[in-house]
Amino acid sequence: MDIQVLKETIKNSFCNLTKFKQRGNVLEVITAYSTLNNKFISVFIKFEGNRIIATDAGWIDSNAYDTPNFDESEEIIKKIINNYIYNYQIKLTTDSDGNVYYYKTCNDQEQLPGLIFDIANFSVGVINSFCIQFKDPKEEKERETFRKDANDFMKLHYKQTLRLNTALDDFKNIKFNAIVSRASNLYLVTYVTGSTQYYFESDLRKSIVNFELTDKSKFSGFIREKITIINNESTGFNLNHSMPILNLLMEKTTREPILWSERDKILETI
Repeated sequence: MDIQVLKETIKNSFCNLTKFKQRGNVLEVITAYSTLNNKFISVFIKFEGNRIIATDAGWIDSNAYDTPNFDESEEIIKKIINNYIYNYQIKLTTDSDGNVYYYKTCNDQEQLPGLIFDIANFSVGVINSFCIQFKDPKEEKERETFRKDANDFMKLHYKQTLRLNTALDDFKNIKFNAIVSRASNLYLVTYVTGSTQYYFESDLRKSIVNFELTDKSKFSGFIREKITIINNESTGFNLNHSMPILNLLMEKTTREPILWSERDKILETI
């Protein structure tokens, strides 16, 4: 297929602001569609025989567009994404690392601009939903700040062995804040924080459920540690009030929760 002719077809269907980048056998179409956080949407074109695939290349799921992570809005955002999937008839698949790819296909080059239009509009809608605070701004700020600090600590010490905000392969909907893989051993990590006792205890309950479900995973035999990092510097932290739930959490983990103020203990555990 003549790539130059393809580029001209795409430009004529959209605008001259459209740019292109060749990535091996994949053509990146950098569209003029802009998100609330001022990112331009890219759509990736790949040819497999007579089939043409337009995809986001996993950029939404891997957060290549650098959107904030508002955990408390997760359920609302899932509903929004499902609505966009339905409206634009988007398909999805996952790679070996569990990253989600959104895509559409066609067999006719003339249909390709329509696919790019759908993927681009879908991506804008989804990215914008991530940028909107649907819940308490104070809570979202507290959560995002702690998530970033904890992620930075984990990235500093665990580098290539670390996966952030990821799931076990057989439980795609149950995500952990971090999973460290070392010598066939898995270390599952959850973060707990909150601007109020309600939000703090909601995180505790989520950790309990996630750890309990891992017992049913086919990878359960490889799980070495189940660890919770507690932000004891958060305004919602109250050890006495939350002790009943903390005791239940300790039944599901392999050791007592690690306080953020004592985070060097993480290095003794993993």
